[in-house]
Amino acid sequence: MATSSPPATHLVFVRHGQSLSNRDGAEAGADAGLTALGWLQSHAVAAWLGRALQANAVISSTMVRARQTAEIIGQRLHLPVELQPGLEEADQPYWNEFPQAQPAAPLALWDAAWHPTAESAPTYTAFRARLRQAMDAILQAHADQTVVIVSHGGAIATIIRSLFGGHQVPIFTENTGITHLAWQEGRWRLIAHNAQAHLEAVTPRTPTSRIGDAGTPAEALSPYPWAGDAHMQAIVSHYDRVAGAPPVEPPILSAKELRALVNLVSPRPGARVLEAGAGTGAIALAFAPHAAEVIGVDISPAMLERAEQARVARKATNVYFRWADAADLPFSDGSFDLVVSRNLLNYVSEPAALLTGFGRVLRPNGRLLMDEIIGSDDPVKRATHETIEIRRNPAFIKVHSKAEIENLLVRAGFRVEKAETPENTRELTEWLERAAADEATRVAVRTMIEASAGTNAAGLRSKLGRDGTITFIQRRLRLAAVKGS
Repeated sequence: MATSSPPATHLVFVRHGQSLSNRDGAEAGADAGLTALGWLQSHAVAAWLGRALQANAVISSTMVRARQTAEIIGQRLHLPVELQPGLEEADQPYWNEFPQAQPAAPLALWDAAWHPTAESAPTYTAFRARLRQAMDAILQAHADQTVVIVSHGGAIATIIRSLFGGHQVPIFTENTGITHLAWQEGRWRLIAHNAQAHLEAVTPRTPTSRIGDAGTPAEALSPYPWAGDAHMQAIVSHYDRVAGAPPVEPPILSAKELRALVNLVSPRPGARVLEAGAGTGAIALAFAPHAAEVIGVDISPAMLERAEQARVARKATNVYFRWADAADLPFSDGSFDLVVSRNLLNYVSEPAALLTGFGRVLRPNGRLLMDEIIGSDDPVKRATHETIEIRRNPAFIKVHSKAEIENLLVRAGFRVEKAETPENTRELTEWLERAAADEATRVAVRTMIEASAGTNAAGLRSKLGRDGTITFIQRRLRLAAVKGS
C-alpha cells in the first residue's frame, strides 16, 4: 500500500545571473543589472527549473539583478514574480566579523560555538535579522509549497549558516547556482547547494571572456527561447554581434532627434512607458525625465547589457530593462500609458499581431509612438529596397510603405494623431559599419546599391560621389497614434 510523504515546504534558492558589478567591480554601481552572460545564465537556469519542478511561486529580492533573473524564471514557469523586501544583499561587508583560525590550523574551528551578537558582529547580526524577517514572511505565505527564491550569494550563504550553524564558514554560490532546502517534520534538510549543471552551455572560455568572444558564440548556446526559431535566432545573433562591435560615432540618434521623438507624444509626468525593442536604451533614457517609469524590453542579451550600462551611467533609477519578446509581451492588459517602438515593424512576420499586442498593454486612450523605415509607394522599388536591407541584415523581413503602416494601425484599433516623414542622408560605409557587416556583405550591398543608382530602382535616390563615396536617402515614418476606447 503506497503512502504519501509528509507535507514539506521546498525553498529553491537561485543566485542571480552575472551582473555588471560582478564582472566590472564597484564602478558598475551597487544595483546594476545583468551582463549578456548573466541573461544567458538566467535563461539556462529557468529552462532547467521548468523541467525539474512544479513551483507554486517565484519570489525575488528587490535588487535589479535579482528581479531580472526572476522574471526570466517566472516567464518560463508561467508564474508572476513576487518581490520580497529583506532578501537583498548586505550593503556593508560583514565577513571580517567572522572568527578565523591560523592558516596552518584548518580544523581549529571544528567545534567552534561562536554565535554572532550585536556587539561581536553588528553588521552580520543586522543582516541576519533582516533575512529572518523576510524568510518568516515567505514561510507563512507559502507553507507546504515549492517556492523559487531569487536572491544573492551572501544572502543565501547567511540563510544556510543560520539554519545549520557554523556561522564562521564562508559559503560560495555561483551565479544562478541552485540551493534546495526543505522544511519537513520539524527539520531542515539541505538537499542541494550550488547545483550548476545548467551552466555547462554558458561557461565562458576564461573567467574574463564575454559572450561574443571567439569560441563562445551566443548562437551556439542553448536552450533559450530563441533557439528553436530561426528568425528569432537571426535577430539575436545580429544584434549581439552589433552590440559587441566597436561603437560607431556619432550615435544614430542625436540629442535633437531624441528630443523630437519625446516631443511628438509629450508624455504626462506620471506616465508609465514601455519601449519595445529597446536596443542600447537611448530612447528609454530620453523618456526617463518625462515619465514616472520606463520599462525597456529586448531579446538580445548583449543589447540589454549595453542598455543597462547606459542606465547605470545615467543613474536613471526610474528606468528598468528586462528580456522579453515584443511579440509576446509579459505584461497585464492596460499596464502602460505609452508604448514606443522604433525599427521593430521591419523585423516581425506578423505586424498586425504585434500592434494588437501593443494595444492590449495600453490603457484606454493610451498612445503609441512609432519610428520606422519606410519604402517607396511603388511595390517594385520597395521590393528592391527590401532585398538590399535583408542582404545587410538577414533578420530584416519587410519594408513597409507609409500607407501600409497606417492601415495596419487602423485595423489594430489605433487612430493616427500626428505623422511626419523625415528623410535622412546615409553614407553607405557608415551604414554598413552600424550593422557590423562582414566584408562579403559590404561588397554585395555596395554592388546592389550601385546597380540601382542610375534608375532609382530601390527608391533610395543613391548617389556615387567623385571620391567613390555612396550616399542614399532613408525615409522614415514617425507617428503618434491613440488606442481607441
